[in-house]
Amino acid sequence: MLQALKSKTLADDVAQNLLGYIRRHGLNPGDLLPKEEELAAQLDVSRHIVREGISRLKAYGLVESRKCRGMIVTRPNAFAGVHKLAQAEVFSEAEWKEFMNLRIIMEIGMADFVHAKATPADIAELRELAGPPTLVHPVAEEVAFHSKLFSIGGNVMANQFMEALEGSFKYQIDVAERDPRQGKMTHLDLCDALESGTKEEFTAILKEHFKPHLDWLLNDKKGGIKLKV
Repeated sequence: MLQALKSKTLADDVAQNLLGYIRRHGLNPGDLLPKEEELAAQLDVSRHIVREGISRLKAYGLVESRKCRGMIVTRPNAFAGVHKLAQAEVFSEAEWKEFMNLRIIMEIGMADFVHAKATPADIAELRELAGPPTLVHPVAEEVAFHSKLFSIGGNVMANQFMEALEGSFKYQIDVAERDPRQGKMTHLDLCDALESGTKEEFTAILKEHFKPHLDWLLNDKKGGIKLKV
C-alpha cells in the first residue's frame, strides 16, 4: 500500500512538473514535449512513472501522442465531459430543456460577433448548409447550419459547448413536433440578413427564427432561464 501511494504521488508530481514546463516555455497546441526517456532522466523517475504522469494530462485533454512526432500539447475541450454524458443519453427532458434554453441564448448573444466577422466565404458556406427554404429541418442540417454560425463568432469555448449539445437540437425538433408552432424566418432568411442587413436586423431575424422555441420556453413553468425578447 505504501509503495502504491508513493507511485501515485510521483506520477502526480510528474504531471505538475509537465504543466509547469508547458507554462514556462509558453508552449502552444501542436508544440512538442520532451521524449519519455528525457523526462525520466531529468525528473529522476522511471519511464513507467513518466507515462502515468502523462496519462493524467491526457485525461484532461492537455497532451496527446502523435505517430512519428511524439507527445504534443493540445487544446483541452472544456465541455468534453458534457459531450460524453450527452452521448450516453443520461440527461433528463428537464435538463435538455435547460440546455436548449442556454444554446439559444448563447446564439442570440453572439449575433453581433457573427455579423461583424462573417466573410463572403462564410456566408456562401452557410447558404450551402441552409437546406431548402423550409422552417423544419432534419437534426443533421440544424446542427451543421447553427454550428457554422457559432464558428463564425470565433469563440472556441462556445464552439466546444455547441458540439457538446447536439442532443439539444433533437429535443428542439421533438418540441416542435409536439407543439407545431412555427416561426417566420428560415435559414436562408438568416443568410440574407447576415449578407446585407445591419447587425440589429440580423439579431432581430435570429430572434424571430427562434421565436416559437422561445415562446414555448417562456410560457412553460419549468422552462428555466427567462429571456426578454
